[in-house]
Amino acid sequence: MTRDPESGKDGSTKNDAATKKDGVTGNVFHGPAPFQLGDRNVQINHIHQAPPQRRPLVLTGAAVTTRHELAAAIRRDWAAARRQFFEGAATAGAPSDGWLGLLSWLRELDGLTAEDLTTQIELIDHRLRDQALPADLKLLHLLGWLDPAGEAVWRGTPVTVEALSEALRIGRIRESGPEWELYRDLCEGGLLDALARFTVLSALRGTQQAWNEVWESWRRLAARIPGLPSEAREWAGSGARGLLLAALLPYPQTTVWLRAACEHVPPPATGEIEWYDWLRERDGGPDTPIGWLVRTDFTAYAAAQAEAMRRQAAADLQNQRMAAVLDHAAALRDRDWADYERRRLSPTARLEAVGRATLWLGAWGAATIPVPWVIWGWAEPDIAATVSWYLVALTLAAYAGWVPQVLRLGAAYRPPLHRVREWAEEARADRGSVRRGLIRAGSVAGAVLILGVLVHDVGVVVTTILVVPLLAVAFHFARIGALHDWADEHRERLRDYRSGRPDAGGIPQSIIQGVRSPSPGVRADAYREFLRQFTGLGHSGQDEGRDNGRRDR
Repeated sequence: MTRDPESGKDGSTKNDAATKKDGVTGNVFHGPAPFQLGDRNVQINHIHQAPPQRRPLVLTGAAVTTRHELAAAIRRDWAAARRQFFEGAATAGAPSDGWLGLLSWLRELDGLTAEDLTTQIELIDHRLRDQALPADLKLLHLLGWLDPAGEAVWRGTPVTVEALSEALRIGRIRESGPEWELYRDLCEGGLLDALARFTVLSALRGTQQAWNEVWESWRRLAARIPGLPSEAREWAGSGARGLLLAALLPYPQTTVWLRAACEHVPPPATGEIEWYDWLRERDGGPDTPIGWLVRTDFTAYAAAQAEAMRRQAAADLQNQRMAAVLDHAAALRDRDWADYERRRLSPTARLEAVGRATLWLGAWGAATIPVPWVIWGWAEPDIAATVSWYLVALTLAAYAGWVPQVLRLGAAYRPPLHRVREWAEEARADRGSVRRGLIRAGSVAGAVLILGVLVHDVGVVVTTILVVPLLAVAFHFARIGALHDWADEHRERLRDYRSGRPDAGGIPQSIIQGVRSPSPGVRADAYREFLRQFTGLGHSGQDEGRDNGRRDR
């Protein structure tokens, strides 16, 4: 209580209407009393009253009292701040104690200007209480309000102009790594506006909206591009978004690599890629975001397609040339084969073939004549003579059945008349051939013995009657080709002619794939196979001699 210094002895003042006097103490009170004690006014003035003590906010075991202290704590341990403020819950649907503590602490902050209070209300009501906003984004908005002049941090990692540029340059073409994670978060939306709260990134204000608008414009344009390859169309709906943002960023770091990307791949010539020309006419100019996108990413797609088309055209031209050469080679082979067939089936060649068959079968027939004389001649010369004639008849029957086959083979029938000794040595070196030869010799000896017994026991007439069916059997088997035809060379040439020559205008796939192989050995084999298209019908004398030595064991 205070005494009015201006009161007189009786307590009267110059302004009695505004003041009243305490009749007991003489104290004078000014203004309306907050309460009355009896019928007297009492005024209590709190002079030097201490401000109320605020409860500090505790984060990761440390108490923070100022905006800068809380901002520093968030930068140190992003995950702990997110968990404490925005991820806990006391009960289902109820706010967590961490969130309530943060809200109370924010409301009790001192020294806030009118602008701070306005932005604080915006922060709390439209950012921190937004259930659709991710916890990390809420924390970034909080950090931007607490310390906008400080370092921008996202999920514990500083975000700089260089980091944004690298995320758009590298992250959009990868599927892992910090650049990809930042690029993914940028594409989810909202991050640019939150980063724009910081002074160092204030130039980003409005970039998110501009990015969304140009992205929608690009998607509408991309949907109309005629003939766009599937890979490029897929990129137009995903990876192209990052380059549009890079073109919108107001920083020289992105412009540097955008220009480098434009200069790295030269665009295809006008008229070469139709969809690229269509897109260039509608991209809005080289300095627009879509113009940058077309001159970087889609220039690369167009250049790759143009190069692939040129390679395909070169391959088609090469295939056409090879096809023309192979057609010419096929014509030569056909003519060569026709000449070969004409020589093989000429009357002279067939007559010579019959002569060779006569000599060859006659030699084998003559080789069997001594057998009955060895077996029967010392005791029964008449039986030996009769059986000898039977063997001659069997040889003639086989010869008669074999002549038509020889005529069909013509010059291809080449028994080893001039190399009997060499043939015999080769046959002797083969154990299987020796075994088969012994079986055949034993069969001949057994047949001679049986025929001799029949002549001796039942007479010549009955035995002759029994031999007649054997003559028919020998004729039949010779006619159906039971005898070795000595035409291995002819069969090899025929097989080479039928399989080695492709159809007119066609190239064997083994050659097409082989000439493009990275392996020198495979390419050499392919070119060798290609050269075989020109040859393969003619054989040297050495090959002919070797082939004539082949026989059916």
